[in-house]
Amino acid sequence: MDLLERSIKIIEENQSKAGSYVASPNFSQYGYCWFRDGSFTAHAMQKAGKKESAEKFIRWGLNVLKRYRHSLEEAAFGPRSDLSILLPTRYTLDGFVSEDDWTNAQSDGYGTFLWIVAENPQLLDESDLEICDLCAKYLEGVWEIPCYDVWEEFPTMIHTSTLLSIVAGLKSIEGVINRQTEWKRILDFILKELTYDGRLKKSTALDSVDSSLIWASYPFRIFDSDSLLMKRTEKAIIDDLYCDGGLKRYNRDTYYGGGSWILLSAYLAGHLKLNGANTVSEEIKKWIEKNVDISSDLPEQIPEHLIDSKMYEPWVQKWGEIASPLLWSHAAYIDMVL
Repeated sequence: MDLLERSIKIIEENQSKAGSYVASPNFSQYGYCWFRDGSFTAHAMQKAGKKESAEKFIRWGLNVLKRYRHSLEEAAFGPRSDLSILLPTRYTLDGFVSEDDWTNAQSDGYGTFLWIVAENPQLLDESDLEICDLCAKYLEGVWEIPCYDVWEEFPTMIHTSTLLSIVAGLKSIEGVINRQTEWKRILDFILKELTYDGRLKKSTALDSVDSSLIWASYPFRIFDSDSLLMKRTEKAIIDDLYCDGGLKRYNRDTYYGGGSWILLSAYLAGHLKLNGANTVSEEIKKWIEKNVDISSDLPEQIPEHLIDSKMYEPWVQKWGEIASPLLWSHAAYIDMVL
């Protein structure tokens, strides 16, 4: 069984009966479903021809939104003050809020979810369209509120990759809910406030890059992969964060010492392939394939060329070994090769 087949199998085996994808079945903190991870995973499964799997996840997500409709309405139409009004980023596999102290206040996943929903309009009935419209209004109402980023850090900033996810969702869902959304306004904010030296930057407070910025080109296709903005963003990411096939999240990362992330490397490869940069994209593919573990699983990250090696062991002591398999890593590999 090659890694593509193995990746599909791992994702299928770790999709709940309800339709959710567990982030990782063997890691203490990841026994939940994130809208962000799940939506990227559903997108990959759809590319792999596993439409039933993607559709089950979409149905799970729509049911979650309907279950917490009141929270969506309160955030969309009530006073908008701080991140306390934001809906959580992760849910139990059955689709319920988890009552713990996780850094849950993140808005990107709801944009990513609308992006994958918009690829499957044939699934939606009137109640689904209504809840998608409400979710879009929620995002239109909260996007300016600083929140935790896609790595669940830096809650006092507005993050570029968060807004890119929201733009992707709002732009994609317009034709489905049959109204204009505010994605152009948000994109204008990105171009005016979240660029530095002709490229995208990490956040309102950090001029450095984050590897998740590549999503603007791949897979969201918000900007053309060969645009000057993306060329400059790509160069900064490779110059600052790329090493021997692997990609760091950002230059101050200390999570498990700041290793090289499988999923981010795969999305960079996908972007590079769009521009015909096959030498580096093939180097990334080989790096990913050589880093499967003894069970042929892909982990979250590889602890090599660590940014802060003294922080590796404290995380192991706190939460255990690096998550493996990480379904999102397998999904990103699928996305890259198909």
